[in-house]
Amino acid sequence: MKNQGEDGAGHGVIRNREAARDFIAIAAHDLREPLRAINASSGLLAELYGHTADESTGRCLQYLRDGVDRMESLINDVAEYCEEELRELDPQEVELETVLRDAQGRLSGELKRTGATVTHDPLPSVRGDFAALSAVFRSLLGNACKFRGITAPRIHIGAERRGSEWVLSVRDNGLGFKPVYAEQIFRPFERLTGRQYPGSGLGLALASTIVERHGGHIWAESEPDAGSTFWFILPVAE
Repeated sequence: MKNQGEDGAGHGVIRNREAARDFIAIAAHDLREPLRAINASSGLLAELYGHTADESTGRCLQYLRDGVDRMESLINDVAEYCEEELRELDPQEVELETVLRDAQGRLSGELKRTGATVTHDPLPSVRGDFAALSAVFRSLLGNACKFRGITAPRIHIGAERRGSEWVLSVRDNGLGFKPVYAEQIFRPFERLTGRQYPGSGLGLALASTIVERHGGHIWAESEPDAGSTFWFILPVAE
């Protein structure tokens, strides 16, 4: 039985977590305000002078728009990353096929735009948080779409039970990467390709955080121009 001090400490942790989440939400909102002003101003300049602008001015306007888009994406990704770190998980028995469908629905535009094909083995029930696990699949599916090769992405999700754990895999036919970077790619803000591809470098870091909070771990195997396979472990539903 918990004593009064333990209960008080628990409520304190919850209050601190809620305060941090409120701070992140307010900060993200306030950071977007100047971006909207910059975006609106660049749009107005394009309307006023776009037809008479020289090449240098046109490039400057495009740099402004690209910078706003990158900053907006970064704010969204940082807010989601921090939110997931602070959010208390709601573990229960979840069907991974339903989780995968949710992730695909949220990424439907990107999957359609890239012509991606997603297939999967029969997927199990696991003990986990539905929203968090959907974010893991979104990160891995989105990664396959972003770092695709010449052909359309082909993504397959596999599942194999090993004792009290399920080993899940997400395999793609994309660009791949050198094995030496297999751990580095899970670090926050890590981008092997610099600014060649969009994104903040937080997607795989978020997936790693979520899997670890479920008591598992995630790793990757890849070779350049040979696709990648991301593996992660989740507990079997009791």
